[in-house]
Parts: sequence; structure tokens; C-alpha cells
Amino acid sequence: MKDPEQDELWALLGKARRVEPSAFFSAKVLAAVRQVDARRRSFWRNWISFGLPGAAAGAVAVFLAVLALPIQHSKKVFVPKPIIVSQAEPSDVEVIADLDYDMASEESSVWLDSSAR
Repeated sequence: MKDPEQDELWALLGKARRVEPSAFFSAKVLAAVRQVDARRRSFWRNWISFGLPGAAAGAVAVFLAVLALPIQHSKKVFVPKPIIVSQAEPSDVEVIADLDYDMASEESSVWLDSSAR
């Protein structure tokens, strides 16, 4: 299961010039790592020395500004608006009362009385 492309690749890699690291390679790598670590520590050191007191001073300034501003309390009594109900048609109770009146008046009407003829 040898791939001919792999064989050619290894052949080319075998012909390549070998690079030996310099004598100070490990020292340079360790110096770079220490420098990155120092930047991280300096960020937190700066935050603690400048950022934290600055943030606390800002919070105190906002707190004092809120206390210094006059607060106006207005006692507004909630008065609900009156509900206006308009009635375009008579209610059922009024219609029934009118019908009762009409029936009573028809029963005693002289026009319907047969003896008056």
C-alpha cells in the first residue's frame, strides 16, 4: 500500500538541506515567552494600580451626583376618566315595559270593546 506520491515526497524531503538551530535558539524562545508573560502581568498590575481606583472614583462621582440632584416628588392622584355610555337602542327592559303598557291600554280600549258598538 505504498503511494508513489508519498515516495516522491520523501525523496524530495531527503534532498532538502538540513537546518540546524542556532546556539541561542532556546534562549531566544525563553526570552520571548517571558516577555509575553511580563506583558500579561503588567496589564493586571496597571489595572489594579490605575483602572480599579479610577473605576471606584467614577462610581463615587455618579453616586454623589445622584444625591446632589434635587428630586421632585409629585403626588398625583389617579382619577379615572368617567365612562360615557351612549345608548342608541332601548334596552330590553324598556321595550318590555312599553309592551306591557300597550297591552294594558289595548285591553281597556274602547275601540276593542264590543259592547260600545
